[in-house]
Amino acid sequence: MIDPYAEVKAHFSNVEGVTVNTGRGAQGLKIGKKMFVMFHKGQLLVQFPPTRVSQLIESGHGLPHDPGTGKPMKNRVIIPDSRKESWIDHCEESRQYMAPEGPGVLGGVVRSPRWPLRPTRF
Repeated sequence: MIDPYAEVKAHFSNVEGVTVNTGRGAQGLKIGKKMFVMFHKGQLLVQFPPTRVSQLIESGHGLPHDPGTGKPMKNRVIIPDSRKESWIDHCEESRQYMAPEGPGVLGGVVRSPRWPLRPTRF
């Protein structure tokens, strides 16, 4: 049986900071402990900002991902195997989104500060 993810695994096997998770459980690509790409039923499940997910779905390049709750995830999109030629590009884009890039950024996602801070009540 041919591995549909062989090109993606080969590409990211030598990328610093990225782990190709191929054992038991969820298979995909990780940065640290964060999975940013999952190999899902012959397709690719990729994490992006919600606006990018909407763009990919509206353009027909991606499909919404419902994890079984009846409600599609806002930050994940399925890139079907019919768009396999773009898988590595989408994985790279997701890696850039998720990679730590400096202060105020956790896992590549900008976190807004809790402002204004509420005074502590005693």
